[in-house]
Amino acid sequence: MTKDILFIVENLSYPFDRRVYRESISLKNAGYNVSVISPKGVEQDKNSYDIVDGIDVYRYPLLVISKNKFHYLIEYITSIFFIFFLSLKILFNKNFHIIHIANPPDIFFPILSFYRIFGKKIIFDQHDLSPESYLSRFKGQRKDIFYKIQLIFEYLTYKCSNIVITTNNSYKRIAKQRGNLRDDKIFIVRNGPTKKLFDYCGEFKELKEGFKYMVVYIGIMGVQDGVDFLIRSINYFVKVLKRTDTIFVLIGKGDDFENLKNMVKDFGIEKYVKFTGRISDKDALRYLSTADLAASPDPENPLNSISTMNKVMEYMITKCPIVSYDLPEAKYSAKDGAVYVKGNDYEEFAKQISILLDDENRRKKMAEYGYRRVVENLIWEKQVDNLLKIYGNIKI
Repeated sequence: MTKDILFIVENLSYPFDRRVYRESISLKNAGYNVSVISPKGVEQDKNSYDIVDGIDVYRYPLLVISKNKFHYLIEYITSIFFIFFLSLKILFNKNFHIIHIANPPDIFFPILSFYRIFGKKIIFDQHDLSPESYLSRFKGQRKDIFYKIQLIFEYLTYKCSNIVITTNNSYKRIAKQRGNLRDDKIFIVRNGPTKKLFDYCGEFKELKEGFKYMVVYIGIMGVQDGVDFLIRSINYFVKVLKRTDTIFVLIGKGDDFENLKNMVKDFGIEKYVKFTGRISDKDALRYLSTADLAASPDPENPLNSISTMNKVMEYMITKCPIVSYDLPEAKYSAKDGAVYVKGNDYEEFAKQISILLDDENRRKKMAEYGYRRVVENLIWEKQVDNLLKIYGNIKI
């Protein structure tokens, strides 16, 4: 009997959420019937219905762009309504046996409980820890009532699920402790680029725009992602270290994007910083493969300290040596492919960039080490077997 799967993702549009895209395509290629519900994107993925690589995608409108707690409340209430409506539509038209739901947020346990009554299997794919995301996003917040509510929502989502998937051992440990889950209910499926689609492609020196060196950042640009730390490092790099031989290319976008651009303008370092916005994987690969160095500026905080950063593996597979803050999961991923800066010290971060740029031999060794490590251990082709094994053991 063919298993029909419904993926639900609220945090990003599909296929912009690369993890959900990789998972859904892998399962489709393995013979499963797959449908996806996601929000519409702000700049992409705007159609209410699409067929993406043979997968039916149903998208609902985002009524607000969330920037504060009230906006998030509106977003989440409307998302629950739209997702439940679309899930019923898919159920009646196509049916599904398994719901594979990605977080954040952890608000869909009422929908999951409803479907469990009717025998549907639930897989909770825990991309992020919502309570820690709250503490990291709203800087200066204590463990207030909103934090405690998110702990309750997380616990209820654990309890509604037949299986929990985490991205690393740190998350698995928390799922076991906070969800009171048995080991045989929690599985690790790590993030990693798909090598056949995202791999080193050689240098394109014209992208350096006449500068001797290029440093890149790729990723979401939200308030918790540390790009503001990187901009402070660039300012120190230019004005204190007196380095004017390097262009910093920042790839991506997010709800802190305009603020970050204003920071660069206020510092007066526009000449040395290029914002590309969101670009295609092909163009991103050209920048990453050309870069002399990559920055992973996610600061140490309750979320980042235990999270796996996708950008780290993307840097490694494009042969970029990395400067990162001293985060346990970043160190697990990159190991000797990066240097690590303690204490969220943006000045030291700038100094380490400067030191590495002046040491070509060390950069080459780090790049080759990182490439070998990601190809041998961390690419998606190495992770997909874990996902297929989970699905192969589900009885419907």
